[in-house]
Amino acid sequence: MTCDEARRHWNLYHDSEGDAELHLQVGEHLATCPDCARWFHQESRLEHLIAEKLRAGPETPELWARVLAGSGLDQRAAPTRHWVLVAGVAACAATLAAIAWLGPWASAPDPGGADLAELTAAWHERLVDGRESVPFRSRSDLEVERYLRRRVSFPVRCPPRRDAGFAVRGTGVCALADRPAAYLVGEVGDSPVSIFVLPRESLDAFPHQRDAIHREGTHRCRQGPYEMAMAVVDRNIVLVVGRAEPGQLLRILDAYGSYHEAHPSGRPRHLIRPEDDKIAGEMGRGRLAVRLARRPRWGSTDPGIDRRDFSGLTRAARLTGNAPTIPRGV
Repeated sequence: MTCDEARRHWNLYHDSEGDAELHLQVGEHLATCPDCARWFHQESRLEHLIAEKLRAGPETPELWARVLAGSGLDQRAAPTRHWVLVAGVAACAATLAAIAWLGPWASAPDPGGADLAELTAAWHERLVDGRESVPFRSRSDLEVERYLRRRVSFPVRCPPRRDAGFAVRGTGVCALADRPAAYLVGEVGDSPVSIFVLPRESLDAFPHQRDAIHREGTHRCRQGPYEMAMAVVDRNIVLVVGRAEPGQLLRILDAYGSYHEAHPSGRPRHLIRPEDDKIAGEMGRGRLAVRLARRPRWGSTDPGIDRRDFSGLTRAARLTGNAPTIPRGV
């Protein structure tokens, strides 16, 4: 059951209506989704508070006297007119009370704009407390990367390594506001730190973080006891969260995905297609031709192309089996 399906059945679940299967599915979803569990609790609390505020009290003479005194009406009016006026005043008072109470709720921001900081902090806390198990545990950044690439449909990169201060311990996948996400768990010193990775297209689901990242580039914030740093890295949203120093989190964020060289075709290496290797070869031969055309003569003092240039271009061209020949004297 998805979050939207669970929330659509809130009334049935709250009023103990519907069949047993529905209640079982909603209950199982709430046990694994802290965001929906918090939403259900808030809705139930609001329902209870509204009922308390609108609950009718005893119709005592003192109550009516206060109502009429406040309205400026004469209590000695004719009986029929008296009760008509009293009923109208009471209805207006109840309506105004309900509007005053529900006003803040009605004017609150649309909850559809999820808070990425709140969601990731809750997930990190569940991972640290052991309430959420890590499906794949490994101290190898390569094994972690290999595991994730088989389980997510969006690009992921190699985790930061120890030279950035991050010791990876495992990985898994989750959903944040119904958006697919991957997470890396590890340590900075003795402090647990988590890295959450989402596709870049998911940024619009989190308007607060989207605006902050567009404004600042790298956004830092604090959610409860946790420090956070987040930014757009290539085609990902990357967020680092933990109790570590902000500078350490920024260093980890900067190191994410920085260990792979780009493929000559410009595509991420884990998305390379056979035709990309052909593109790489054509690019290598094209660069070689441009450099040769710009060089006045082979014997001049112009730096031109040295053997290192040919070595790099030859490696790219060999991807298609057509390597250029190095002219004599170069």
